[in-house]
Amino acid sequence: MKIKTRLRIFLIGVILVPILAALTLPAYHYLTRPERILIEGYKQVRQLSEIPLSQRDIGVFKQLLRTLPPNVEFIIIETKNKEKDFILANTISDFKGKSEIGKGDIFRYMNETSDDYFYQFVSPPLENSHSIIFISRALREQNSVKRKAGFEKTFRTLLIFIAIFEIFSILIIINLIYTISRSITILNKNTQKIADGELDVELEYEKNSRNDNEITSLTENLDKMRLALKDNEERRAKFIMGISHDLRTPVAVIKGYTEAMSEGFCDTPEKMKKTLGIISTKTEQLENMINTLINFVKLNQTDWVQQLKKQDIMPVIKEFAESAVTTGGIFKRNVSAQIDCDEKIEIPFDKELFHRVLENLFSNALRYTNDNDAIIISAKKESGAQGAGRLLLKISDTGIGIAKDDLKKIFDMFYRSSSSRREEGMGIGLATVMTIIKAHGWKISATSELGKGSAFLIEIPID
Repeated sequence: MKIKTRLRIFLIGVILVPILAALTLPAYHYLTRPERILIEGYKQVRQLSEIPLSQRDIGVFKQLLRTLPPNVEFIIIETKNKEKDFILANTISDFKGKSEIGKGDIFRYMNETSDDYFYQFVSPPLENSHSIIFISRALREQNSVKRKAGFEKTFRTLLIFIAIFEIFSILIIINLIYTISRSITILNKNTQKIADGELDVELEYEKNSRNDNEITSLTENLDKMRLALKDNEERRAKFIMGISHDLRTPVAVIKGYTEAMSEGFCDTPEKMKKTLGIISTKTEQLENMINTLINFVKLNQTDWVQQLKKQDIMPVIKEFAESAVTTGGIFKRNVSAQIDCDEKIEIPFDKELFHRVLENLFSNALRYTNDNDAIIISAKKESGAQGAGRLLLKISDTGIGIAKDDLKKIFDMFYRSSSSRREEGMGIGLATVMTIIKAHGWKISATSELGKGSAFLIEIPID
């Protein structure tokens, strides 16, 4: 149970228990007050009685009952009948369950018990008759004892409620202290593991447990952070290994030829020119690789995203498509464009970076297709609710395709699929594409099948 829920239960208890205790006495008084038994069974009694009672008469009796002190018993009788008296209401135990008594029996009973009780007679002014008598009685010597017993009973009731409230509060507080303490201990232990660099060890936390709470949820989030840090560590290691591997080749070539030159290997102008040409080529290749790495790092800086300019995207797509068709002819590829959107679509984007995405995807299509294979560039708009929609830009080919295991990793830094190992490159191209797409708030997905080709789909939301 979450800590917030337990605190709510505690607060409800803190508020509710005193309220219940405060309402108990009024409720008890209400349930036992004399008015509640006034004219009990009156409908049955009035059928025997010669004098029906009006609402005003009942009101008179209620007023009399309100003036009675605690622990006073009473009986209301009708005396008009010459043979018997009718009991209209009663709290005296000796007459309990009776609806009528013999004529004068009540007065004989009062005389017999007068040593133990004080009796009081009232003949209230009623609308129809004066034949109804209200009789109340109270114990003589035991009256104070009764009051004391009543007070003690009330006091005990309050004590019980207070005890229940205290026990409830203590149990909730102990449970909260235990839960918070235990959760913080686990959290501290887990954060210490991360601080010590133990990223391979899974953090301890109770999954799907009754003790799950906000602090244990932090531990779960920490475990996700641990996995992310571990993944970043692995990426960094691959990054360094990739740089070391890819930069080593041109550096080794440059070093080898400079050593050959220093040892007099280039003893003719032709050899010297050829050697310098190779060094220049490898130096340019090395420079391009370093620039690619620098540009990739810059893309992860999000400051430029806030300065994106809203502009029409369709001219950029159409210009790229026309250029791709021309380039395809040179490389003996059947490139076609299917641009089904002629309207003006204004979207905040960086024109240079977007062009980089298109060129990167198209160059991959050229690289992994054979002569006379097809490359299709398509763009269409899909309308959505309330005028919004999305622009779907797709670059597909009928080339060699990508293996299923490789497909989900092609956007990773330095990852090169088995089908691309024969090609030069650092495995940064598609990672750069993904970074640009994400920075713009767009989506990109890839589908492929070995021997049948690949397709890259860019989804661009339109406001």
